Amino acid sequence: MSRAPKPRIGRPPARWRALVALLLGALLFATACSSDDGKKSNNGSNGFASGGNSGQAGGADAGQQPAGSPSAPAPAAADKAQVTVTPADQATGVDVTDGVDVAVGADDKLDSVKVTNAKNEPVEGKLDADGKTWKPKVPFTFGSKYTVTAVASTKSGQQTTSTSSFTTVSNDKKITASFYPEDGATVGVGQPISIRFNAPVKDKAAVEKALVVTATPAVTGSWHWFGTQRVDYRPKDYWAVNTKIKVDLNLRGVDAGNGAKFEQFKSFNVKISSTKTVSVVDVNTKTMKVYKNDQLVKTIAVTTGEVPKYATWGGKMVVQEKYQQTRMNSQTVGLGSEYDIPDVKKAVRITNSGTFVHANTWALPSVFGNQNTSHGCISMPLENASWFFDNAANPGDIVEVVNAKDKNVAGDNGYGDWNLSWDAWVAGSAAKG
Repeated sequence: MSRAPKPRIGRPPARWRALVALLLGALLFATACSSDDGKKSNNGSNGFASGGNSGQAGGADAGQQPAGSPSAPAPAAADKAQVTVTPADQATGVDVTDGVDVAVGADDKLDSVKVTNAKNEPVEGKLDADGKTWKPKVPFTFGSKYTVTAVASTKSGQQTTSTSSFTTVSNDKKITASFYPEDGATVGVGQPISIRFNAPVKDKAAVEKALVVTATPAVTGSWHWFGTQRVDYRPKDYWAVNTKIKVDLNLRGVDAGNGAKFEQFKSFNVKISSTKTVSVVDVNTKTMKVYKNDQLVKTIAVTTGEVPKYATWGGKMVVQEKYQQTRMNSQTVGLGSEYDIPDVKKAVRITNSGTFVHANTWALPSVFGNQNTSHGCISMPLENASWFFDNAANPGDIVEVVNAKDKNVAGDNGYGDWNLSWDAWVAGSAAKG
């Protein structure tokens, strides 16, 4: 019987030796890739990949976080100034009296506001004291397009520009004011400022507040309404000589109260004469006394209206207009066929109802100063009428009739404004009365 061979103790087989060597090498390699404290080496790499090629597993470019690490926050966009414009962009039907409101952020500053019209022309205006509301110097026009450019900035100075456009409301029902005296006129001390409207005014207070009178020297004055289509302004007493008057018709956009709106926004200027001229006609003595700056300069014999049938109005009247020659027909003043004179000379109108101061070339000379024979006018010989025409009959000069046998002329008959007491005058104001 043969004996079993003993196990041979010797070197491991080659494949095992290779496996062991591979494991040891891997262990050594892992140890070499780890630094003591995990810090980067001086050359900026982490010892794992040279060159930092992006796209390789575990690699990272400079400034790029390795995969798996927290993301670095992206840089915040710089804050912009906040700007909100009212009316909103493309708004329509905007009231012509509205301003432009510009709201900015709490920490922002409004730098500028510019408004242009449809022709790209700048519209004059300015910001209110609050620095947020831009108002045009003159209200916007009806049915027009405007563009607003607002610039605001942050505390750091970064600017934001906002541009928007709007269109104002149209005005389908327009009301218009006319005025007297005309711009640039020089008138007598008795001339009121008179405004007339081509349609009735319902909201008198709103209209009156839009009419501004500035006198130099200043006066105590008031508006007074005669019906719904006329309003006059006068001071408590006659204007002082050389007074300068500016009247502002700030009417654009004002609703007259009946759906009609004004489009006018204008001013006119008037100057009072350097001479106060007042002519006093006494029905009893049949004379006219003419005063210049309160000094008597001439006495004229006259004839006034036949009493009682044609008595001349009493009270204070104002020269309105004058003609070198005019036709006078009784039918135009409701007196039938009493007279028709084609060539009345030196005719000066003092009421709307037909009262004139004029030359009388048909009466006997003995009539003047002795009899009242007219149909209500004040007449005199041609020579005296010519003097009166040239020296005491400018628009705004006063003719006052005393001792009249008829009532005082009505306030709205021409410019009979001065026949109302001051209390009665002020009571006729819609804003004060």
